[in-house]
Amino acid sequence: MRRPAVIATVLALVVVVSLLGASDVRGGGGALVVPKRTSGPALTATITMDVTGGSNFPGKGLTSIRVQKASASAGALFVSSYVAGFVGSCTGVDFPATAVAASTNARFVGMLDGFVDTPSVLSALISQFGNPSKAAITDTDSAACTSVPGGAGGVSDRTVLSFTAVIQFTP
Repeated sequence: MRRPAVIATVLALVVVVSLLGASDVRGGGGALVVPKRTSGPALTATITMDVTGGSNFPGKGLTSIRVQKASASAGALFVSSYVAGFVGSCTGVDFPATAVAASTNARFVGMLDGFVDTPSVLSALISQFGNPSKAAITDTDSAACTSVPGGAGGVSDRTVLSFTAVIQFTP
């Protein structure tokens, strides 16, 4: 009788731990699909975006990306509906205002097509380096939140999030 009680206790503990585990919510904007594994060449991306205001705030989501590998580079300016939908600005709602680096990593590590949601822009940025539908941000670095005075769109100040990212490809 003792053995079934131990097994039942262990199973109950496993169920409780799985229910209390971290969720996949990524700080105020949905979640990008995180690839199980990546390989191949790494690209460096410099990313800057307008994160002013709440969800779908005028001008929010305007994004600039420059991708580079050795001497080859590509760049684009576009509006990301993924970013425009963020509730928070530089940090997600689950992060303190001082946690810009952690929040940026949580929001942007994942498949690039969830963030660059215009196929022609994604193709222009990535196709010379690999398959655009297999590109993923695997890491972010140097995240910074900056207030820019005298912005456009009838708002006196804009909030800009900028960071560098490593992009690799899924097999």
